[in-house]
Parts: sequence; structure tokens; C-alpha cells
Amino acid sequence: MYKKKCVVEYDGTYFFGWQRQKDLRTVQGVIEAALSKIYKSSINIVGSGRTDTGVHAVGQVFHFVSERYLENRSVLLGLNSVLPEDVVIKHVEDVDLSFHAQKSAISKTYIYKIYNYQIRSALFRNRAWWIRDNIDVDLLNEYLKFFKGEKDFSAMCLKRSVPENPVRTINYIFAKRDGDFINIEINANGFLHNMVRNIVGTVIDLYSDNSSPEKIEEILKSKDRKNAGRTAPPQGLYLKEVFY
Repeated sequence: MYKKKCVVEYDGTYFFGWQRQKDLRTVQGVIEAALSKIYKSSINIVGSGRTDTGVHAVGQVFHFVSERYLENRSVLLGLNSVLPEDVVIKHVEDVDLSFHAQKSAISKTYIYKIYNYQIRSALFRNRAWWIRDNIDVDLLNEYLKFFKGEKDFSAMCLKRSVPENPVRTINYIFAKRDGDFINIEINANGFLHNMVRNIVGTVIDLYSDNSSPEKIEEILKSKDRKNAGRTAPPQGLYLKEVFY
């Protein structure tokens, strides 16, 4: 048996998320179909995690096992020749059979992109969250810093989706302006469902209401999603990188 690790980039606009679903277009589904075509046998893949409908990835990771060996370059070129234009394989390598795309991950980095300009963008409507009013990035960072560290993030996850252990460690979180865009970058040892989007939505709501940044501590201590802000829209979210 042979195992390969792959890095994939995709535009999530026209996908119903990562996970395979019957009769729906998903990233996992199109990659498995392409691999099965190349290997001439059924191939299943395992991703580092799921992304929701409309969410993008710059460096999603997956692995697969096959009984037949193909050179990495052949797999890379072969996949990119049959995959749709909104999915690109960036890297393929051989890994030990003990490697697991999800379980072996140490941390992940997500970027949330905000288009901060008076007029909406036609080009970036599916690539960022448009917020008209000017945002003070320095002040935004005063809110974001309260999420850093090891905390119970139950308040940033739907109650029905909260796992048995909702404690995660955010290693770093910050916002940076790039022209008309604000990029919020978050690295953590794991993420709850919609955690990044709920953090961003909560921060924007608190900022807009001129609420004290310290209120975030109260929200997290409550462990109640109802006390947090809105869920930021999916089109601004990108899985940047997975670390092993």
C-alpha cells in the first residue's frame, strides 16, 4: 500500500463544502472522481478538516492510499488535467502509512478577508465580506487579542456542534490592512465548527456597537453562543495552511 499527501487550493463559491454529499458538488467528491480516473480504481481521500459551503482554501491537505504506485509528478499533472478550474493540486508527496491528514496536524492557519470600502466590489463579492464603514485596524486588534491562548470556545460554536472538549489554543490572531482589504489571520491547534466566522462576526458587532473589548471575556466565560455576535459570511474565509 502507498500513501500520498497532497496540498489543494480551491474556490469554494460553487461547492457545497468539502465533505462528500450525495448528488451535491463537493471538493472531496470531485477530487475522488479525478483520482479514481487516474488510478482506474476507487480512491477515497481524507482531508485535514471540513470547510463549509462558500469557504475557500489556499492550502488544504488530504491524503489517500492506493495499491498502485504512481510518480508524484504524474499524479500532480494528471489530477490538474482532469480537475475543474476551481480546484488545483499544488503539491504531492509520498508519506509514511502512519501519516494522517487530520490526526497528524499540529495547527492550522485561517485568514478571514474583509473588503473595507465605501462601494461594493463586483470582482470580490465571492472572495471577501464587504463592510462599508471604515474600520480602525488597531482598535480591531484590541478586540482580537482577547481570543488568544487556551480557552473554552463553546460560545463560538453552535450548541448542537460543541464537541466533548471545546477547549482550543489560539497561538496567534491579528488583523492587518492591505489597501482596501483587512486580513484577519488566526492560527490554532484546532477549530470548532464555524469558530473563525463566529469570532470575526462577534468582533465586528462589538466594534460597531462601540462595546468594550473586555466584553469578549464575558462572552467566552458564558459558553453560550447566544451571547456572541453574528456568524460572518463564508466567502471571506480561507484555509491558509496546515502544519504537521
